[in-house]
Amino acid sequence: MNKIKFIFSLVVSILGLYYAFNKVNVGELWFYLKSANIFYIIIASSLIIFSIAIRAERWQLLLEPIKVISFRPLFSSVMIGYFGNAVMPFRFGELLRAYSIGSMKNIDISAAFGTILLERLLDMLGLVFTMFIFSWFYPFEHGGRNAMIFIALSSILVFCFIIWLGGRQSQIIPNLKKLSIFDKPFLQKLLTIINNIVDGLTSIKDTKHVGQIILHTIFMWVVYFFVTYSVILATNISINWVGVGIILIFTSLALAIPAAPGGVGTYHAAAVYILTSYFFVDRVESQAFAVILHAVGFLPLLLIGFLFFIRSSLHFKDVSKEVI
Repeated sequence: MNKIKFIFSLVVSILGLYYAFNKVNVGELWFYLKSANIFYIIIASSLIIFSIAIRAERWQLLLEPIKVISFRPLFSSVMIGYFGNAVMPFRFGELLRAYSIGSMKNIDISAAFGTILLERLLDMLGLVFTMFIFSWFYPFEHGGRNAMIFIALSSILVFCFIIWLGGRQSQIIPNLKKLSIFDKPFLQKLLTIINNIVDGLTSIKDTKHVGQIILHTIFMWVVYFFVTYSVILATNISINWVGVGIILIFTSLALAIPAAPGGVGTYHAAAVYILTSYFFVDRVESQAFAVILHAVGFLPLLLIGFLFFIRSSLHFKDVSKEVI
């Protein structure tokens, strides 16, 4: 099954790259790339790293009901997680991140992974809020608006289910363990792991920092907006602030599509499609923007994450054994 998923994600990335670059003039693309304003690229890259600090601090708040952990190891683990996502398929970096903080701070890996799942749901709710804001200023066609409504309702329903699950967890898991169908040792262990994941996933119900968590999430998306805006300035593309928000929304949604590590292909295709179809930007300029925006969000985290990974003495095979 993993091989099928890998082949599927690879095909999706290839199709995305084909759409984005099948009509590419290498000479013109290189001209636009080297003409980009390096000052704004540095600002965008710095903002991306700053967003990781916000994410690590928010994770600290989510983990507090389970264990109080200082900022530095959390920042390191988040960076290691992004490195894992950049080089391994199926968002393996999320498991690597949980294993990293578990090995450093003696916290249950399953519970840590549960908080990461919760964090990704909060990211999606932040994206829903962003879509709500910009949908007031941009006339999406009927299909696009329906898709946004579906994403918003799905995210809200999942979040409500998690809150409900947190209130019923103490009854559900113990009752399942009593059933004869789960009397085998490996099934009992599986239920324990599931219980720990749910502990992390529902940790928000026990936190005293809901307001701070919400503000961190909103602030993170504000930072992502200015990352996109900085690359717009770097490539000298003429788009207003509403257009920047629309690009942010669609490129963020592209990252949710199963593809090669780092969103290669799908991210580029989304950026090129939005710029050429919605804002009528020249195709080669759109391609240059897509390359730079992806590089800004990919290369700094890959390089810094790699340094943290080397210093941590973690190994991919250790994580695989732990998961198995």
